[in-house]
Amino acid sequence: MARFQCLDCETEHHTATGCPRCRTARGQVEVCRAHGARPVHRCGACRILIRSQSGL
Repeated sequence: MARFQCLDCETEHHTATGCPRCRTARGQVEVCRAHGARPVHRCGACRILIRSQSGL
């Protein structure tokens, strides 16, 4: 199951549609399983996450 982090309150959770802590629906970023919420540009999984979140 994927994990996400809220950009507003930095809480990690399992819902992509909103943060259960601060109730915001925007700014949910998927967390890399290998490196956590901070993406590492050399990691293939992180690069895919960055591309999918930026819309490229």
